[in-house]
Amino acid sequence: ISLMLSGHQVDFRVSAQPTTHGENIVLRILDRDKGIVPLEDLGLQPEELKILKLMLARPEGIILVTGPTGSGKTTTLYSILNYINTEGVNIMTLEDPVEYPMAMIRQTSVNEVVKLDFASGIRSMMRQDPDIILVGEIRDQDTAEMAFRAAMTGHQVYSTLHTNSSIGAIPRLMDLGVLPDIMAGNIIGVIAQRLVRVLCSHCKEAYVPMPEERALLGPSGDSASFLYRPVGCKSCFNKGYRGRTPIMELLTMDADMDELVARRATAKELRAEAVSKGFRSLAEEGLDRVLDGTTSLAEVARSVDLTGRMRQ
Repeated sequence: ISLMLSGHQVDFRVSAQPTTHGENIVLRILDRDKGIVPLEDLGLQPEELKILKLMLARPEGIILVTGPTGSGKTTTLYSILNYINTEGVNIMTLEDPVEYPMAMIRQTSVNEVVKLDFASGIRSMMRQDPDIILVGEIRDQDTAEMAFRAAMTGHQVYSTLHTNSSIGAIPRLMDLGVLPDIMAGNIIGVIAQRLVRVLCSHCKEAYVPMPEERALLGPSGDSASFLYRPVGCKSCFNKGYRGRTPIMELLTMDADMDELVARRATAKELRAEAVSKGFRSLAEEGLDRVLDGTTSLAEVARSVDLTGRMRQ
């Protein structure tokens, strides 16, 4: 559904589900006039932004963005496309549906009625001489195989997966039927992300953390004099939060990681190798946002699994 509201072009994505208490309806609201978020404004730390730009500089291979529905994956992908959208580069997308029209990018919506799904759409795009291909989501084996075929023939490919972490993308692709030998050397990197609410700057309240909260924060918790929690005021409509920001973990693939993938290493082995190269998890990134006062510990715990830190 598309409407003009107060001079703004607004799209609504509607999902309805019957329940014993009546119809349950969820609306996703997309304000097209807000435009694309610049890469530098995504909320990445300087070192993370540097790593991401190095990923984008690779001329061929796959970059995956993972996370649950509503975690900002599409926003991140559009921001990336906007950053790499330069004259002379043929960028083509296959989406379900196209959410934001972008200048000089050839965007297509999948259409099951005419049998244009992700897999067949990639096949068609391969004949259009693209440099960069965005596939809205890798949902099945056919789409996964076509995405990797595109990456192996000199294209840069972007797509999304529903996984809980960046490292979780590897076993998920195996579940979809992608052979480890195919993955090795063809995945540039994986971005996992969540959206957390930002504490209202007008009413957030400082407090001394409890011992169990310090334990969740790890070594940094020992030196934390105070944290912040939501209160609520007119500025935030008594919610205690205003706006959202992403927290991300960036997994960069290299020769060592590719070797582990090729020999079907466990997720634990992959994580250990990544950590040895400086990898930081969603939990660590989220807790950094707690320590700097951006959000609350309760909000991060709502979005990221912190139970592993409870046992440490």
